[in-house]
Amino acid sequence: MTQKNIEEIKFEEAKKLVKELQAIATFNENITCAVNISFNDGKGVHSASSALGGKSELLKMYGDIAEAIVYEFMKDHDCICNVNETIEHAIEGAVNGFKKFKQEAKEKSDENN
Repeated sequence: MTQKNIEEIKFEEAKKLVKELQAIATFNENITCAVNISFNDGKGVHSASSALGGKSELLKMYGDIAEAIVYEFMKDHDCICNVNETIEHAIEGAVNGFKKFKQEAKEKSDENN
């Protein structure tokens, strides 16, 4: 078994953990969960994400995650461009999430009509 095959299997296992964490947050109102796992297969990055909980709790976690990512970028290259790129990707992610939410709401509304 190659390292890539092992990583693919581990990624599938990690996606199952994402679902388990999502279930925990779903059935426990005081638990907020934001999780993302990704795998780069050489052709692209595949990602599994979930976010459940109260808005203020998720926003707090979002800030903590953004801060951790910025610190990670700054380890090797202390440049403001890393901060700006992180902010741009955060905005893009938030906009894409909102668009997905609106599309799903529209589809659900269409199904109900």
